[in-house]
Amino acid sequence: MRKQKKSGSVFRQLVGSYVLFSVLLVAGIYACLFGVLLSVGKGNIDTLAPYKMVDANGNVKDISNLKDMGGWIEKLDSDYRVQDVYGQKQDQPEVYTQEQIYEYLITDNIVETDSSASTYRGFMRTVKKDGETVYYLVKMPRDVMTLTHTYNVGNHGRWEKLIGSFILLFLLFFAANCFLMSSYLSRRIRKPLKAITEGMEQVIEHGVDQVRIDFKAQREFDEIRDNFNTMTARLEEEKREKRVNEMKKDRMLLELSHDIKTPVATIKSYANALEEGLVEREKLEECYRIIDQKAERVDVLVNEMFLLLKLDNPSYTFDKKEMDLCELMRSLCAFYYEEMERQGIEMHIDIPENAICAEIDRKEFARVIENLLENIVKYNQDGQGAWITVSEKAGKAKIIVLDDGQAIAEELIPILFDPFVRGDEARTSKGGTGLGLAIARKIVRKLDGDFTYCYAEGKNQFTIQLPVDNRP
Repeated sequence: MRKQKKSGSVFRQLVGSYVLFSVLLVAGIYACLFGVLLSVGKGNIDTLAPYKMVDANGNVKDISNLKDMGGWIEKLDSDYRVQDVYGQKQDQPEVYTQEQIYEYLITDNIVETDSSASTYRGFMRTVKKDGETVYYLVKMPRDVMTLTHTYNVGNHGRWEKLIGSFILLFLLFFAANCFLMSSYLSRRIRKPLKAITEGMEQVIEHGVDQVRIDFKAQREFDEIRDNFNTMTARLEEEKREKRVNEMKKDRMLLELSHDIKTPVATIKSYANALEEGLVEREKLEECYRIIDQKAERVDVLVNEMFLLLKLDNPSYTFDKKEMDLCELMRSLCAFYYEEMERQGIEMHIDIPENAICAEIDRKEFARVIENLLENIVKYNQDGQGAWITVSEKAGKAKIIVLDDGQAIAEELIPILFDPFVRGDEARTSKGGTGLGLAIARKIVRKLDGDFTYCYAEGKNQFTIQLPVDNRP
């Protein structure tokens, strides 16, 4: 599964989009205002700035906008007497004192004075030409221009159209901005959501086999993508395991029916022969012995099968106690020592004197070791030795059981611990049930241990590892 480079989160994406939207919105407002001012100023915003209506040489520029707002310009001499008027003068004074000039220059819209300064706001431009000082006093109504130089055009019919144009222009810009931002967010968020939805639909319609989604998006969507792919991969693995387990179960039932059918058929045929008096008197004892032998095999098979099913039940627990594995192994090896000697198998034991303790169920764990030692007695027909070692390393007790008999077929090793798996004729001629190793591994795993097999250096090697109890 290919890993994607993770990008930013959805939260950061939304915050960033909001900031970008806000910036564009503010820019749009200023652009619309700028357009309106250009319209008001007939293409030149400078014509709306009072201080720029008169240049440094005393030349008066186009004041049509000033006239439209009810303003005018007065040219004053050095003694503040009116020499000339540009536009329509709306008040009476023809000469001013310095205090009166100051009243016009006050920025507050409310000025406590009896002069026209309470109604008109003034802007003074000083021009020095040919050694003479001339003043240009720009006057306009105080309710037209505020301190921030914002024009109040609500009282003039001409400006109402301009305000309407501004609102319309802003609404168009706002709609376009919303469309662009929604398209951007749709591409960044809806695309991964669509891919996730399509992946889920494929799972619903066709199952989980080979369903993977692949896209690059924000961190949260990347995590959903990776988790979805991990989920489908695990479901595929569980599906494969389920198929394998079903095949194992079918094979187990087939083997079980076969193993029970053969001795039962023998018992039935001998019982019928006895019932009909077809068995000679001198062969009666042999006939009863065979019936008992076959019944014993069925009993062993049923008991082992019952134990195997119990071990698969999670509620089935062992009676675990702290025990010395070294002492237990010595007693079990001693029990099989003479039997191996009769078979011509020399037992080599390497068990330390110090205790190696673990939490085990003595009865069930003894069954595991007995199965391995019995298999050596039964199946080691070509070899001459058995080696049993016990050791401890890294908090694990390790028990190794080896024999130099014929190796288990390589194709059987992957399924060696499955129920009813048997080796070649040499390893099955003594009539094993095929459940011993399956039971042994389940017991070891219920003790939180591990049970493995390998063939190395001419020997069959079974290795058991158990956690050691290091409590003082």
